[in-house]
This record gives sequence, C-alpha cells and structure tokens, in this order.
Amino acid sequence: MMEVIRPFREADVPVADLILRAAHGVENSFDSLLNRNRLLTPECWWILEIDGKPVGVVGAVDFGEFAHIGLMSIEPGVQMSGAGSRLMQYALDQLEGKGFRSITLYSTNAGVAFYPKFGFRWSGLSCEWKLRKRKGLRRDMRILACLDLERIAAFDAPIFGGNRMALLAALERESPGRILMAEGESGACVGFVCAQPNVIGPSAADTPEVAEALLDAALDLSFDGVPRVLLPEAHGDGESLMAKAGFEPFRTSRYFVRGDAPQQQRQKMYGQAAYSLG
Repeated sequence: MMEVIRPFREADVPVADLILRAAHGVENSFDSLLNRNRLLTPECWWILEIDGKPVGVVGAVDFGEFAHIGLMSIEPGVQMSGAGSRLMQYALDQLEGKGFRSITLYSTNAGVAFYPKFGFRWSGLSCEWKLRKRKGLRRDMRILACLDLERIAAFDAPIFGGNRMALLAALERESPGRILMAEGESGACVGFVCAQPNVIGPSAADTPEVAEALLDAALDLSFDGVPRVLLPEAHGDGESLMAKAGFEPFRTSRYFVRGDAPQQQRQKMYGQAAYSLG
C-alpha cells in the first residue's frame, strides 16, 4: 500500500466533495465551500491518496494572526486505519513550518477524542440555529448595503482577531449587495452582517442592540431555504437574540485551539460564514 499526501489541486474538487459528503453522511454538495476556502489560502490544502486514490482532504485558511483548519475528512472505508492521524499531523507540520503558532478548528462530537491527541484543547461550545418563525425585532439605526469592505474589515479585525478582508471580498463576489453595515450616530461602523443565500454570517456588532438591528435587516432578504446562523460562541446575548428572532437550536460544535488562543472578542461575534472558516 502506497500512501501519499500532496497539494490540493483545482481538479480535486469533485473527488474531495465526494469524500466530504460520504464522511458527513449528507447529500448536499461541498463544491462551493471547497472552491471558496481553497482559493483563500491555496497553499494550505492537501489531499491524502492511497494507491493513487484520493481518500482524505484537509485545509486551512490564513487569517494572519492564526490559521483555521476546516473540512478535515477521511473516506469512511479508510477511517480507523490511522490515515486521518497522519493527514492531520502532516497539515499541522506544514502550518507550523509556515510560522503559525495559533491554530483553531471546530469539531462535531466525532472529533472530541481525536483532536486533543494533537495538542488541541476544547475552548468553547458553538450552536447552529435555524429560523422557525420570524419574530419582530427592533431596528432603530441606519443599516445600509456596504461596498467599502476595507471599512468593515477594519472594524472586524480586533473582534475576530485576524484579517477577513479576502473572505469578505469573496462573499461579496458570490452574493453581491448582501453585506450590510450598521452606522452609529457619528457615522462610524458599529457592526456588519453578511446574508449569504442560506447562512447569515459572518456578523459582528459592538452591542446586542446593533446585532438585533442587523439581523432584522438581513431577514428582509430572500434566502435559499430556511436561513441558519452559526453562532460562534454560546454567549447569552447571542443565544437570547436567536430565540427572540424566532430561531431554534438544532446542532452543536466544539471550538478547539492549539497553541496560543487568538485574541478575539467572541462576545461581539453573532454569526460566522462557516465552521470551516473559524
């Protein structure tokens, strides 16, 4: 048996999609997520092959101050063989070789025992929410569609703890006009939200009131199916807002950190683009 770990190529997207769908037991395609995430940091994505057949995928996104691992998956027939451990260790070696001393990821319950073997420590619980029945929210501030992404990225950086300018630009290209910004009385940016076609996030706000106004404005837009919010942190303000807006929780994930934790203000984070993006 010959095992090889090599860089992820554009031509690998279809087979990586099949691996992810099989590993997660879902029918929905990961194509768009794979393409977006890979293009954000193309040098940080890898494929595991056994006897020339791709059986595993893992990648990471560079946010400057830290790297976030996402979409780590092994084909079900190869799981429990140690292949996943070898792929993860390879990815960590590569990331640390690039200078990252802070690496994060989200995991389902299946990874709770796996990731601590590699020095990750559990650092929080995240909950995914879906809209059950929309309820009225307050919106007593100016909310506008914003193309000044540098302004939003500057507001976001001390909250997220890294630079998401490239991600914001990618989201705007995918769904133009769906990044909304809240302005305070002085005209300063006090929050933003990206209303993707099926996920409301990323989103960050200075106060719960700003987050409420942004969510209400986002819900005025049309969505492909039931909108979801991936709440990055199980904090009271975020969960209270979800319940107030008519959302209900339906799935949890665990946040893991290896090395130094990113310097984030997670109580101001009210949604993320995807768990694979931190």
